[in-house]
Amino acid sequence: MQPKWWMFLVISVFVLSSLIVHPGSKAAIQPVENWERLAYTALQEEYDGAALNDYHYIGRTQVNKEQTKDVFRVTVKDGSAPFAAHAEIYFHPVTGHLISIHVFRL
Repeated sequence: MQPKWWMFLVISVFVLSSLIVHPGSKAAIQPVENWERLAYTALQEEYDGAALNDYHYIGRTQVNKEQTKDVFRVTVKDGSAPFAAHAEIYFHPVTGHLISIHVFRL
């Protein structure tokens, strides 16, 4: 028994449609590495001369359609008492443009 021509057509359309990449979806994915160096530099500037330890990525949150936030945490040793600090990087999720950087002590 030979397969029907329409089955071949349906399978072909399915395979081709799964391979199509929409331009907007590719731009929406911003790697963490884009912001990691900026966050570390901002922390170094804020706590100049202090030792920065245990630097790591906390996570990503979509604030709204126009802003996404990546959060980085570090332990700062300035003098005798270590404390935690965060760097928050806000950027446009589609264009990847930097909006702002916030550094603060926890």
